[in-house]
Amino acid sequence: MVTPDALRILCIEVEADIVAVNRLLEELNDARRRVADEPSQQELSHIAYMLHSIYTAWEGAFHRIATTFENRLDPARWHEQLLRRMSLAIPHIRPAVIRKELLEDLATLRSFRHFFRHSYAVPLRWHKMQIPLDSVDQAAATVNASLRRFLDVVEEIAEKAGEDPS
Repeated sequence: MVTPDALRILCIEVEADIVAVNRLLEELNDARRRVADEPSQQELSHIAYMLHSIYTAWEGAFHRIATTFENRLDPARWHEQLLRRMSLAIPHIRPAVIRKELLEDLATLRSFRHFFRHSYAVPLRWHKMQIPLDSVDQAAATVNASLRRFLDVVEEIAEKAGEDPS
């Protein structure tokens, strides 16, 4: 059983992730407005870094939720498993965090993040970055709103768990 204090800590940490994502989204949108039709590698790198960071912050929030409630992920495939798990309601443990409709956009961002981390000598191409940019546009408001709704439920669980049963 998760303690009320652990649930409150989870809420604070995930809220910090949401705030970080919102700041990163603003920076990404500012960068996109400033770029030319064919951005330089430096501009592309900045935008790619923002995409990487946004997904990483979401994944960090999801990972905190999973380790707080389920505590088991397959070390070999945990990134993929984590996304699927967040779309599942686990009876008597926790509600779903995100809707299944978000999985495709989040998987696209996860793939882009993997590419960005591991492709040291591959130049970035603006036309290829449109797919993850579209995915972040599709997912941004919905993921953050989903996380906030989930946190509301977690706070209710923490309050009920902290009540004196007598």
